[in-house]
Amino acid sequence: MPTLLRARATAAGLLAVAGLAVAVAPAAPVSYVDERANVRLAEAGFPCAYGLVVTHWHRPGSQQRTISWIYATRSPARAHNLARWWYQTPGGPARAGGTWHGGKTVQTWTQITWGPGGHGRLGPDLPEGSRICTEFNYDATARPCITLT
Repeated sequence: MPTLLRARATAAGLLAVAGLAVAVAPAAPVSYVDERANVRLAEAGFPCAYGLVVTHWHRPGSQQRTISWIYATRSPARAHNLARWWYQTPGGPARAGGTWHGGKTVQTWTQITWGPGGHGRLGPDLPEGSRICTEFNYDATARPCITLT
């Protein structure tokens, strides 16, 4: 009879350990919503004289948006191209988001990027409805802007 009691005790112990393992198992991976917004502005015969692409991500239901990558373009390409980006939260002042970066000439336009992309927490967290704009340092007459949704 002691073997039957021992077997029941062992079974109860195994069930307790299994229950504990399930209780402390890691949660399912968190899913993310990735979004990409872009805008083009025409000027002086160039259909895309100014361009802006912003990629951002957030968890479902969250009002915060994490900026992961910003890409700005300007046509025509010129020497000493510089650009920076800035943001404005709803009801808040405009603030510089990135420093002036030099551009790289590609065919007839200049491209400038900030951030590596992906889900790394490298970019700022901004509330939904924030505006992101870029500005250029040379004869620019427009600033492309995007509102985060």
